[in-house]
Amino acid sequence: MTITSSWVRIASVEALQGERPVAPVTAFGQALVLFRDEEGELGLIGRYCPHRGADLCYGRHENNGLRCPFHGWHFDRSGQCTEQPAEPEDSKMYKMIRLPSFTVVERDGAIYAQDAGVLPAAT
Repeated sequence: MTITSSWVRIASVEALQGERPVAPVTAFGQALVLFRDEEGELGLIGRYCPHRGADLCYGRHENNGLRCPFHGWHFDRSGQCTEQPAEPEDSKMYKMIRLPSFTVVERDGAIYAQDAGVLPAAT
């Protein structure tokens, strides 16, 4: 397999094995959290909740994303906030909140990430 210089190996697939497939990662000069959701898809998003800076590595792994351990904000694998439990029921504020996210792919026992571009070919 050929990986272009824009792809960065961030973890082995073993990092996400077990009951709770969540792992801290540093890549692209940022603290990130890597996880596998209930659909088996990978997510790589900013590690800290934008509300109070809680570490999402300690958040609840649920509903195809991570829930902040402090106030319960929920983020999907694209980094989009999908729920803010303490907001009024008709609030749409969550739609304006997004964490950094990166394209992630699993190849040959490793997990690679990139900002943008074409996925590496499978072997």
